[in-house]
Amino acid sequence: MLNLTLADLARITGAETAAATEVTIRELCSLEDAREGGICYLTSLDKTDLLKDLKASALIVPEAAKGKELPFSGALLYAKNPEWAFILLMKYVDAQHPNYTPGIHPTAVISPSAKLGADVSVGAYTVIEDGVTVGDGTVIFPQCYVGKNVSIGKSCRIYPQVVIREDCVLKDYVILQAGAKIGSDGFGFTFHDGRHQKIPQIGNVVLGNDVEVQSNSCIDRAKISSTYIGDNTKIDNLVQVGHNVKVGMSTIMCAQVGVAGTTDIGNGVILAGQVGLAGHMTIGDRVQIGAQSGVISSIPAGQVYFGYPAMPQREAFKQQAVLRKLPEMYKEFRALKKQADEMNQLSFFGKIKKLLGF
Repeated sequence: MLNLTLADLARITGAETAAATEVTIRELCSLEDAREGGICYLTSLDKTDLLKDLKASALIVPEAAKGKELPFSGALLYAKNPEWAFILLMKYVDAQHPNYTPGIHPTAVISPSAKLGADVSVGAYTVIEDGVTVGDGTVIFPQCYVGKNVSIGKSCRIYPQVVIREDCVLKDYVILQAGAKIGSDGFGFTFHDGRHQKIPQIGNVVLGNDVEVQSNSCIDRAKISSTYIGDNTKIDNLVQVGHNVKVGMSTIMCAQVGVAGTTDIGNGVILAGQVGLAGHMTIGDRVQIGAQSGVISSIPAGQVYFGYPAMPQREAFKQQAVLRKLPEMYKEFRALKKQADEMNQLSFFGKIKKLLGF
C-alpha cells in the first residue's frame, strides 16, 4: 500500500499542487473505481461531468483548470499532460515492487565464458551459453535460453521462457515478454531434386534500444546479414517477422501482424491487428495500415491504407460503401432486366407480324 503526501505526488509527477492540502494517497485508481485514499487523472475539461460523484482523494487535471470551479472536493494537481503525470506515478509505484529476485539462482546454468555485468539477475533453470555478454542491470527471468555469442545490453528485461538464439544482439533497455522467440531460422527453402531443401539461415537478429517484443511473437534470423528492429519499436503479441526484414524507429506492430521476408518498414509506421505484408517490398515512413489489410505492393511514405488488397483508405471506404448497396442494386438490376426482356419480346413479335403481313 502506498503512503504518499501531496508534496510527494508533486515531486514524482512534476505537477503543481492547488493548495497545501493534507492528504495521504494509498492507491492509484481510475475514474470509474476511485475510492477514498486514491488518486486518478482527468485528461480533458470536457469530461468534468465524471467528477460529480468521484470519491478519490486527489485528482490530476489539465493546467487549463487553474482558476476554474470543478465539481470535486479533493486535492488537485495541475499538469501539462495529466496522463503522462499519472504514468510517471505508475512508474514510481512499479519500481517500488520489483517482480524478480535479485542475484543468480543456483539452478541457472551459466557458461564460464559468459560475461555478466554488474547487478545482473538470472532466474531459476535459465541457460546461458558460451560467449554471451549481458549488460549492467539486466534481469533474465526463469526458464530462459540464451544461445552462444548473444550480446544483451544494459537494463534489459527478459521474461520467462524467452529464447534468444546464437549470435543475436539486443541493445539497451530491450524488453522481451514471456515466450518471445528471437533468432529462430527464417522460413527459407528451395525446391531441388523433387524436394524442399532447407537453406541455412546464418545471419542474426538485432534489436535496437528500447525495443519491446511481447508474448509469443517470433522474429526470424536472417539468411545472411541481419533481421533488424529499430530503436523504440514496439511489437505486440503473436506477431511474425520474417528473415531479413528491416524495421525503422518507433514503429508499432499490433497483434497477429505477419511480415514476410526481406520487407523494409520505415520509421513511425503503424500496422494494426492482423495486417499481412507480402515480401520484398518497402513501406515508407509514417504509413498507417488498417486492421486485417493485406499489402501486396510497396506503399509511399505518409499514406493511410486499408483493405484487401490494401489501397488508399478513402478509395477503400468508397468501395465498402458501394458493396453495402449491392443487394439493393442487384434487385434493381433484376427488375430492369425483366423489363428489358419483356420489351424485347414485344419487339420480336412485332417483327413477325410485319413479316406475315398482319
